[in-house]
Amino acid sequence: MYEAFILAAGFGTRLRPLTNELPKPLVPVCGVPMLAYALAQCAHFGIEKVVVNAHWKAEALAGWAGLREGCHVSISEELPEILGTGGGLHRVQAQLAERFVVLNGDVLNDVDLDALRGAIPAGGGVLALRAHGQDAARYGVVAVDETGTLVHLRDIAAAKPQGVVVRDTHFTGIHAMERGMLELVEPGFSCIIRSAYKELVPERRIAGLRHTGVWLDIGDPTMYLEAN
Repeated sequence: MYEAFILAAGFGTRLRPLTNELPKPLVPVCGVPMLAYALAQCAHFGIEKVVVNAHWKAEALAGWAGLREGCHVSISEELPEILGTGGGLHRVQAQLAERFVVLNGDVLNDVDLDALRGAIPAGGGVLALRAHGQDAARYGVVAVDETGTLVHLRDIAAAKPQGVVVRDTHFTGIHAMERGMLELVEPGFSCIIRSAYKELVPERRIAGLRHTGVWLDIGDPTMYLEAN
C-alpha cells in the first residue's frame, strides 16, 4: 500500500516557458528535479512506497516509475483528462495505506512527515500550516484554535473555535489523512479541499500542524529563481 501521494499532474502555467517541455515537478532546483527532493523526503521518514500522479507531459514522469531516491514509485497517469487533487486521490484510493501523506511536487520543504501522520484525527486529516503573516494574506488564511483543530479554511469552511485563533498561517500544500476521507470525494475532476475537507472542517475532524521551517514554492519564475 502506498503511504504517500505526490501531486505532479498540473500544467505549470505560471512557470512557463520552463514548463513548456517539462512537467513542473521535473524542473530542476540547483540541478536536481523537484520530484527527487520530494521522494528523498519520503524516504527520510521511512516511506518506501509512493504514487505520483501525472497528466501534463506524463511521458516524462512515466520514466520515474521504479526505485527512485530510496522509494518504490508508481505513476498514476490521468489521461485523457486531468482529475484534480481530489479526483487523483480517488482514482488510486484502493492502493493507498490507511493513513497516508500528500505532498505537492512543486514545493521544497522540511515538514516532519512523521509528526504530520501522527497528528491525524480519527476519521479526518491534518494540514501542515506555514507561519508567515504576509503570505497568509496572499494565499488565504488557514488557522487553528488552541486545541490544534482547524477552524478557518480560507473562504471555504469554518468551525466554532475553542479559545484564541491566531490567523497568521496558510496551507503549505502538504497534508495527511485517513483513507476513509476519500469516500467524500466524487470520481472525476474534483478538489480535495473543496470536497472532503470542506465537509469535515465544520465537524472539527481536521487538524492543523504549525510549520516554521523551510517552505519554498517554485510556482512562478521569480519564486523559482529565489529557490535556486
